[in-house]
Amino acid sequence: MSTPQKVELLIRQTWEAPFGPGQIALAEEAITQADLLGDDELRFDARMAATNAYQHGGEPAKGFVTFSWCLAQHDRDPGRFGHHEHLLLWYFKYMVNSLTDFPEVPLARTYAVLDDMQRRFQAGGHSLQAVHKHRWMVAMHVGDAATRDEYYERWQSAPRDPNSDCEGCDPTDQAWHLTELGSYEEAIALTAPVLAGRLTCAEQPQAILTQLLLPYLRTGRLSEARSAHHAAYRALRGNPANLMAIGDHLRFLAISGNADHGLEVLRRHLSWLDRAPSPYAEMWFCACAALVLRLADGDAKLGSELTARATALAERFDTRNGTTFQSAKVADCLAGEAEGEKLALSLSAQLVTASPGTHIKKANMSVTLDDVPADADLDLLLDLSEEALWRDDSPRVEALWARVEVWQEAEGLTPLQRARLADLTGMRLHDGDSAELIRIWGEARDLYGVAGDEVREQRTRGRIGLHLCRHGEAERGLVDVRETTEFLLVHGSAKDKAGALRRLGVALLHAGDPVEAVSTLDRLNEVPEEDPGPRVKLQALMIKAQALGAAGQVNAALETAEQLIAGAREADEPELIGLGEFILGQNHLLLEDAQSAVQAYERALAHDDLPSDLVREVKERRGMLLAGTGRAAEAIDDLASLVARLVAERQQDEADYARFQLAVALFNADRANDAAEVAEEALYGADRAVNQALADQVRHLLAAVYQRLDEPQQALAHLDQLAQNLNGFDNAAHRAGVLEQAGDLLFDLDKDSAAAQRFESAAAAYGVAGAPLDRLRALRRQAVASMFGLGPQAAQEVLATADDAAAQIEDTADPHARYELAWLALDGARVLAGSGEPDAALGRVRTVPHQFRSLEAFGEAFLADLTMGEIMLTLGQPEDAEKVLRGVVGGLPRDAGALPRAAYALAHALLQLERVDEARQLAEQFGFELD
Repeated sequence: MSTPQKVELLIRQTWEAPFGPGQIALAEEAITQADLLGDDELRFDARMAATNAYQHGGEPAKGFVTFSWCLAQHDRDPGRFGHHEHLLLWYFKYMVNSLTDFPEVPLARTYAVLDDMQRRFQAGGHSLQAVHKHRWMVAMHVGDAATRDEYYERWQSAPRDPNSDCEGCDPTDQAWHLTELGSYEEAIALTAPVLAGRLTCAEQPQAILTQLLLPYLRTGRLSEARSAHHAAYRALRGNPANLMAIGDHLRFLAISGNADHGLEVLRRHLSWLDRAPSPYAEMWFCACAALVLRLADGDAKLGSELTARATALAERFDTRNGTTFQSAKVADCLAGEAEGEKLALSLSAQLVTASPGTHIKKANMSVTLDDVPADADLDLLLDLSEEALWRDDSPRVEALWARVEVWQEAEGLTPLQRARLADLTGMRLHDGDSAELIRIWGEARDLYGVAGDEVREQRTRGRIGLHLCRHGEAERGLVDVRETTEFLLVHGSAKDKAGALRRLGVALLHAGDPVEAVSTLDRLNEVPEEDPGPRVKLQALMIKAQALGAAGQVNAALETAEQLIAGAREADEPELIGLGEFILGQNHLLLEDAQSAVQAYERALAHDDLPSDLVREVKERRGMLLAGTGRAAEAIDDLASLVARLVAERQQDEADYARFQLAVALFNADRANDAAEVAEEALYGADRAVNQALADQVRHLLAAVYQRLDEPQQALAHLDQLAQNLNGFDNAAHRAGVLEQAGDLLFDLDKDSAAAQRFESAAAAYGVAGAPLDRLRALRRQAVASMFGLGPQAAQEVLATADDAAAQIEDTADPHARYELAWLALDGARVLAGSGEPDAALGRVRTVPHQFRSLEAFGEAFLADLTMGEIMLTLGQPEDAEKVLRGVVGGLPRDAGALPRAAYALAHALLQLERVDEARQLAEQFGFELD
């Protein structure tokens, strides 16, 4: 059953709700319920709220009806509805803005509304600044340059007053005027001071940033253009009422060389055309979308349809206006081309810088062959090369190759010689072209078969199998490595047996069987191989350390990595020292010891002779670890390079996660604006890939970023989406935390009824998650929000629920429980005091300061004292209040936010005690007026 209280709540919720279909639904329900009650004041209030909702929610035509109804009521009974006059005058601007957007509305009607607006402004003694501005806007729409310029000057010269548009919207429209004239520098200069300040209008700063896209682009301010696009688009993208502004961004993307990205934006918003806020918004979006499709070589059929749609609508406007201005504007848009150099839209790409270590000094490869006879034949040279390969002596292999390669074209070589030449050629290509390597080794294997050298044939077959394991074909390659190992362990030399075991160990590691890899490498101790030198032994240790870590034997892996590092130092092998430190770092990570991992990575990077790919990987991994720390700034370059590499390699999912980590680093490095841009890039990618887990991580980050940027509505939108995504029992605790965070934001925005709803949902989710103390906190916060947003009765009902929940807390001696119970007593006192029950409130709060002090929560104790002092004042106990409040004023730090409030309360206690001079001194000291 409808009641006045329920309708009042619906109206209040309408004003607090975010713009869009949800707010409109609340407004229309309020109108329905008010009409059922027949209460004219509630009917008026509901329609005033609805007019605002329609204007900002994408259905301005509905606002014509509600506004006209309210205006008629006001004129019929100004005494009853006169207190709404300012808002009615403000809504005249909405009407003029919207009437021109519907070609079926005669232009004469718009001018009649303008005349009525001017008459009312003059009758009320208001400035005509807003009237002149809206006559200028109509002239801009019809293309009447003379009238446009005349009223622009009148607008600029008239004084501002409370009916003027905000200090962000007026400069936005001035910049539009200047842009139409081609005065881009002047437009930018005009808006710079505005952007440097704080813009609190619902349409700002996104409107002013959108207006500046072309001036920035056409004056070469590409960085500013990129930032303006990202910041404005993220504020516009959630509300279909912004369809025309989305069109502006599509046009900007097209002519800045980013038409391909424009296609993504177009796909995201194309369905909005089905519910376009006005024919004018539809026309402009269609024109800009068609431009994107043409320049991106997109869907030609769709492009033709949108072009025809935009052109037909422009003709309708021109018929109504008696000009050709809109047709010319649409034609100019459709004919657009990319302008100047391409704007690099991705901030993560812009952040890539050349960093030390990209070009790694190569080891000295010059080796003398004094022990090799000058007349050595091919067989001796091949024997020496095989021995050098066995010892992993790459410089000697290269020096010998200079003597061997001249034999490649020799006549009369035996199949065995040709096989050994091909085998050596493949060994030198092991990091090169994979297909070519397999071809050459396959040729060598077949020639060994022809020559009857089965040991070398099997050895080469095993090499091919290991190469396949390393390059994603482990199932196929491991079969060959196993079979060749079994053969060589029976038929090969000690060198062949050891080599086969090492190959099998590596193959098993790549095939995902680290336990068998460890046991295989341990068998090397059973093979009486001649000492191959330190590098080969150290490489076996390296493989074993990796396998131990992968097998979960982390402590053994750490010990083996330390042995590797010590041996590499003794052998003066910096590359293996670095690899050992890298493996050490990886295993510290498995033990969740990020600090030790970073230290190991940095020791690895201290060696100049590391391969460039290893340097890159170490830096990338270190960057991931530093992103969320106080050293986040050091991670930015490396993470940006990681993003660039993954994008180039078309590893899109990995690139999106790397963008997320880069955004974390930027946020923790106090670069919140940059963090927002990069995180939005990550979110686009995650949403496109339907990677909800990553998308939710990014949304949580973005909520924090936008809070730091003082963009609470953006933060709230991400929190609400995140809460919606976190369904299910397993996510209850996380969902509850998100809902509580949203409640915080709404409470800070004075949207108390909406805050109460979020806290209520949070309490329910905490209950599902089995978190009674968290539930208690959410309930008492719901009670406070309800007191301000829903009234005393609702607040006391929630407080009773919270008290019941408190009675069920089992371990009341637990410090966390004591803290929450003290807060419940304090907030309960606030609810009771706000409900007109100061005696009960005082009884509830008396022991709270002591409870907080026993927990060393001194700030909370002072707040409880302050609340108690204020309640005492309400009860007419100024002497007791003075004692309490003196302690608060004297005890709080000078920068405490509650100090002015405490001083104000103390001054009023002194007034009640007739100590006026002392009260005035306090007022002067803290800068408030006594009332």
